[in-house]
Amino acid sequence: MKRTLLGTSLLVLMAQLAQAQTVPAPAVVAINNPLTLWDLVLSAGWVMIPLLLVSVLVITLVIFYLLTLKESAIVTPELVRRVEPFFENEDLEGLSAYLAERPQAVARVLEHTLKFIYRNPDADSAAISAVAEAEGTRIATQLNQRVVYIMDLGVLAPMLGLFGTVVGILRSFGSIAQEPSPMRAMLLAGGVSQALVATAVGLIVGITAMACFAYFRGQAQALISLLEGNLTPLLQQLILLRKRHSK
Repeated sequence: MKRTLLGTSLLVLMAQLAQAQTVPAPAVVAINNPLTLWDLVLSAGWVMIPLLLVSVLVITLVIFYLLTLKESAIVTPELVRRVEPFFENEDLEGLSAYLAERPQAVARVLEHTLKFIYRNPDADSAAISAVAEAEGTRIATQLNQRVVYIMDLGVLAPMLGLFGTVVGILRSFGSIAQEPSPMRAMLLAGGVSQALVATAVGLIVGITAMACFAYFRGQAQALISLLEGNLTPLLQQLILLRKRHSK
């Protein structure tokens, strides 16, 4: 009798094991079909469109800054060399004509100062220095303001990514609420992971933009120092020359 019961129990156990092996596990199916990186990016939704636009703007600004924020935009050795003979010969008219053809910032400040001197022959040294300083400050402000744009994009990108994540999580919870199957936890994990892609992309764009801003901000400050260092002696020569002509 005991042998019969033992044999029956073994048969039941073997049948249960065979049935368990024939049922596919959902987790295995999920592992065998992983999402690619491109699928994750697409799953972030429409927020990737403004993030793409921000990325393009950051790249465009970086290229623009690399082409414009250079020492040659402030002063060149040729400009300093060509200006000296005009001061030695006391030729203000020739100096003004030469400066009008030069695009450098130092030339722009000197030309603006010369125009003020021509319009105000009785101006003293303090007035001339104030005019030159005001024009130099305007150029320095433009340099600083120019690089601020990339910082604005660096702040905007993570905010767009966070907004996309919030929208994705709300959409994921909405889908889970309508799903009657017991796989809600798996659906929630997949939806949240896809929603976080927007934040990840926004952080990548933002960090890149802020790193570039830090570099170009230093470059702009160096150019402002270069402007002040080259403009001060030239302006003093112009003031001394103006005094000799006024006597």
